[in-house]
Amino acid sequence: MAATRTLSKYWMLTNDFTQNPYPVLEYVRSESPVRELSMPGGGRAWVVTRYDDAKAALADPRLSRDIHVHYRLMSEQTGRTMTPPPEEANHLANLEPPRHTPLRRAISFAFTPRRAEGLRPRVEQIADELLDRLAGQPVPDLIAGYADPLPVITIAELMGVPTDAWPDFLRWSTALRTYSPTEGSGALDRSIQDLSAYMSALIAAKESDPGDDLLSALIHAAPERRLTSTEILSTGFALMTGGNDTTASLVGGVIAALLTHPRERSELLAEPGRWSTSMDELIRYVSPISNALQRVTTEPVELGGVTIPAGEVVIISVMSTNRDTEQFPDHPDRLDLERHKPSHLSFGFGIHYCSGAHLAKVITEIGARRLFERFPGVRLAVEPAELRYAQSMVVRPLEALPVRL
Repeated sequence: MAATRTLSKYWMLTNDFTQNPYPVLEYVRSESPVRELSMPGGGRAWVVTRYDDAKAALADPRLSRDIHVHYRLMSEQTGRTMTPPPEEANHLANLEPPRHTPLRRAISFAFTPRRAEGLRPRVEQIADELLDRLAGQPVPDLIAGYADPLPVITIAELMGVPTDAWPDFLRWSTALRTYSPTEGSGALDRSIQDLSAYMSALIAAKESDPGDDLLSALIHAAPERRLTSTEILSTGFALMTGGNDTTASLVGGVIAALLTHPRERSELLAEPGRWSTSMDELIRYVSPISNALQRVTTEPVELGGVTIPAGEVVIISVMSTNRDTEQFPDHPDRLDLERHKPSHLSFGFGIHYCSGAHLAKVITEIGARRLFERFPGVRLAVEPAELRYAQSMVVRPLEALPVRL
């Protein structure tokens, strides 16, 4: 039973919540599982916290991910006309059927688990090279030096980006994490323009000189699966933002969890074959996604006994669903590598299930395994309570992870 508490109308937006959300989410699940949240710029959102309600919401076509629906709502709220940039308006995560369907089909054909598995040797090499750079440092930061660059470099290579451009990609990816259509800055706009110009030139180059990479596969797909240049550009942006952010948050979170769970770490190192089978429980426990990408209701929707009017923002708390005792009755607050089929919602559900989920698991598994194999005595350089999380409405990244190797 969650303790009685009084919550601010901005309850999900406070720093206290960011650092330790689970007691608050337990209370909300118990007392008001679909709860109103006031937004700082005006307006409100509805937060869905229970697993079954969240799963229903993720599959409900009346809760739209169409970016144009979102921008129309923002235009009404701000009193100024806002339109999505083409880099954001033409990829899977921001579209609904019928436009979503052919895009999903094309990307699923090119972005397969087999392609992700084929990257394993290269991901191991990248991980080892990053660890080489950290080896001589007295107190390396595993976020800035490892968890952040590992997925950026891997995804850049997946897309066929030349190695000399990787530093730029890391810089652009870091800058794009702060992207907001209502709070843009000149520096951020330049980062978007620079990445867009680079990706457009790369796509044009691969039209005449394809390689064994994802962009080339999309460009030279069969006619019935072929995307436009704008759709390919937008897909690249999605990988550079959502793909990198999610995976970096996951790599850092899993490493931090295993640093504070020495028994589980020892079990995995003793039985390397368990890394793959343990990933879903690690992902459920860590919850690298704090909330699913926001939805907007296109008509009234009832969730958890609450009728949400049309034209309202809905936030699905993935962190909450991954600790819901109705779905995970056996101590969901514990990391249990023997947990039976931990069917978490960290990668979504339904037509918007993450296309890159398998690659994220591969990168995280290799990133954590190579670190602990290379440095079996690695330990935190601070107390666990001193670790701080960056505030975000989508991912839950650690600000830093200082260790002694």
